[in-house]
Amino acid sequence: MRTQFGFSLTEMMVTVALIGLTAAVAMPNLAENRRSSDFRRLTKQLYADAMNCRMEALTSCRNVGLVFAESNGRWYYTQVADGDNDGVSREDFLRGIDKPLGPKVWLEFLSPGTHVGVPPDWRVPDPSGDGVLPEEGLRIGNSRIISFSRAGHATPSTVYFNDGKDRMLAIRTNGELGKIRALLWRRGWTQWQEVPI
Repeated sequence: MRTQFGFSLTEMMVTVALIGLTAAVAMPNLAENRRSSDFRRLTKQLYADAMNCRMEALTSCRNVGLVFAESNGRWYYTQVADGDNDGVSREDFLRGIDKPLGPKVWLEFLSPGTHVGVPPDWRVPDPSGDGVLPEEGLRIGNSRIISFSRAGHATPSTVYFNDGKDRMLAIRTNGELGKIRALLWRRGWTQWQEVPI
């Protein structure tokens, strides 16, 4: 007596259909997990770099800042040290007087699809409780620099990031204390939530 091994065409089609159905169910969850993971990475990196600026300012007795800039629609920031004892400025940075302490950190590599700013139709509540945020993404003045002084103080600031889907991140710096906080907001939420770092 001979036994045959193998699958019929019907069995193969059912197997392929089940694999396709499983992939279709899993893909949105994978994309959501990826966005969430990217946003966590962005939060941790920004927090760490801001803390490095603060520590460098305290230990080197000079102003150190995070300079935010945009190039062809792509955002980056870099750590910069004051070179002439008048504080970190964009003009001195562009002239090479205030020197970068490291490479440019491109947002798209930390969290693909992330942009600086508030999408116009999202109606994001202000973390301070003062209505709805405008579309601007940086509340640090025209210089777009979060600066830390040798005394531990900082530029009072908030930088807003969005993932283009449903999530916002705010990095806030207290001016007097130099304390840095990260807040998260998602569409449908009425309030921001503090992100533990």
